[in-house]
Amino acid sequence: MLAMHTTLVFSFLLAVGPGPGSAPKGAAADLERGEKLFTAGDLAGALQAFDAAAKADAKDARAPYLRGVVLEKKNDLPGAEKAYRDAVVRDGRFAPAHNNLGALLLGKNDLVGADKELDAAASIDPKNASAAFNLGLLREAQKQLGEAAAAYRKALALNPNDGTCHANLCSVSRKLGDLDGAVVECRQAVKLMPDSPLALTNLGLLLSDKKQFDEARAELVLATQKDAKFAPAWTGLGRVELKRKQVASAAIALAKAAKLEPKDRGVAADYCRALVELDMRAKAAEDECRHAVVLDGQNALAHYELVKILVARGDCTGAKAEAAKLGTLDAAKGKAQAQAEEILKTCVAGKAAKPAAEGKGGKSARK
Repeated sequence: MLAMHTTLVFSFLLAVGPGPGSAPKGAAADLERGEKLFTAGDLAGALQAFDAAAKADAKDARAPYLRGVVLEKKNDLPGAEKAYRDAVVRDGRFAPAHNNLGALLLGKNDLVGADKELDAAASIDPKNASAAFNLGLLREAQKQLGEAAAAYRKALALNPNDGTCHANLCSVSRKLGDLDGAVVECRQAVKLMPDSPLALTNLGLLLSDKKQFDEARAELVLATQKDAKFAPAWTGLGRVELKRKQVASAAIALAKAAKLEPKDRGVAADYCRALVELDMRAKAAEDECRHAVVLDGQNALAHYELVKILVARGDCTGAKAEAAKLGTLDAAKGKAQAQAEEILKTCVAGKAAKPAAEGKGGKSARK
């Protein structure tokens, strides 16, 4: 089965604008001025206005909350966290501050703190789509996939045009084994985000899972056209082309993926396989397979392909050494090991010959 690249997108949505509540005229004016400055892109001016509002009314949670929004925009995450905590202290029922604080804590992998804040946000304001979405992210991080799916569905009921949420529900549905439901969600994500290489890639990978390889290829090609530097799209395309027996185009796609992600062990193994199928006598094939082994000595596929290369070259000693390594790997025990042993039987020392038992199996366990 093809590896699915995660669709988790940490897009922590911010509730825009002050919530309900009264404030002295001076504080209200400062809040309004700060929001206008923020909208205009004057972050420094907005901070000054929100600070003035906070001093004018020490009980209103909106000023520190909006200060946190500005600081998050400035990528001052510690400052934003402090501001959101201040807002929560001022008003424990102010859901937007709980939501944004929970999102920041989730980004820090503080799952316990995030759980407390996001649960509070969702309980205080059940119609807060951002809180429901972030709860989905949290439940997914906690590996509570059923709960994550429920949270994403709730978020979509509140905001059905959230493409990122559809994409995340697609990912969770796939992990839960609901491929048909996952395809529906991924198609909706692509409809809402037609220029997203991530959404297109995940749809392509899902279609490949369903063995709809031609349609999968079309989505993955489009993903590479949207972003030529998006490595997962090239990886997915290469793997689909291998499934379609289009070895030359698979090698081209995987070469681009390997260039973008030179330390990706899975990509290296698949590129090794493509080059071997293209021409096992080519030096590039052996180089890439050895590179895959350097990246991951437990890579059964790379060792298996090296056995084929060395047998084809007539290097029986080297082929036996690789087969011995293959025999120590749990991922290779069974079909791959048996195939390697059959290939070894065809080896004639010093005589190049194509292995009679050359097969298409021997994939690593992670495939």
